[in-house]
Amino acid sequence: MTFALRGLVVSLAFFAVLYSIMSLLVILAWHLSQRVRRKFSWSSPNFLFGLRIFPFVTSLAITLFFTFPSFWLMERTSPDEDFETYVLGLCALLIVGAGLFRVLRAQARTVQAVNRWSAKHACSGAPPLLLVGVLKPHVMISDTAIAILSESELEVAVRHELGHMRSWDNLRKVLVSVTPFPGLSSLEHAWQEAAELAADDGAVTNRHQALDLAAALIKLSRTPGGQTDPMLATTLVSSSSLIGVRVERLLAWRDHTRRFHRSWPWGVSILLTLAVAVAGNYGASLALTHRLTELLVP
Repeated sequence: MTFALRGLVVSLAFFAVLYSIMSLLVILAWHLSQRVRRKFSWSSPNFLFGLRIFPFVTSLAITLFFTFPSFWLMERTSPDEDFETYVLGLCALLIVGAGLFRVLRAQARTVQAVNRWSAKHACSGAPPLLLVGVLKPHVMISDTAIAILSESELEVAVRHELGHMRSWDNLRKVLVSVTPFPGLSSLEHAWQEAAELAADDGAVTNRHQALDLAAALIKLSRTPGGQTDPMLATTLVSSSSLIGVRVERLLAWRDHTRRFHRSWPWGVSILLTLAVAVAGNYGASLALTHRLTELLVP
């Protein structure tokens, strides 16, 4: 039991160090890319989301499948961990705890806001269109949207929200909230912008629909909003700073190729190739991880 607890502490410490290093590298790479190409943030939302959660997912996978097994098989039974190891283990618990707290708080506030709007028939302070729910998302339409939008405008606006539902954007917001690290807010904002543009592209199939969506954005952006949008929900008019860009793209609509939805096969192929390569050399990978743990963890 004591040996297993030591392995858990060392694994948590390794996770904290690796997660911090990888997050800092992502932040550095992101800021460098922004200097080279200012509109890089409006590329594939799948890529940006993957980049955002890459440090946490990778650190967690390495910790579970390599760090703890390598400790169990290769570490001595006599304790030799320093005090700093326990401090780093505590930091890892704080990272996970902070992420869970953020999600629970955001979920509570979202549920509270949705219940308040539902009790008032979504007519006081509610966003005009809202995609709520994580595992079973659904679209809420306010009386304001029904009153000021034409039938075709409302239809294409709803299709925009359904695009967010197909992309599981609310679930992605949960994953972003549960993996906190200072300095990643710019990347998170860029992903949200790219997700809005991708949902616009997915909602329209011809120029007439593009004009309808542009008209809906203009009309709804002019309606007074009395509430802050819930964190774990997606609204049609989610960022006033992006409305102009979205309207300009829709007015200049062309038959876009679905470039936003074609990047995932490459990512899956790369991950499968890496998994096969590591599985074929698992023993050597454990030995390498053990040496790396001894280097990074006091």
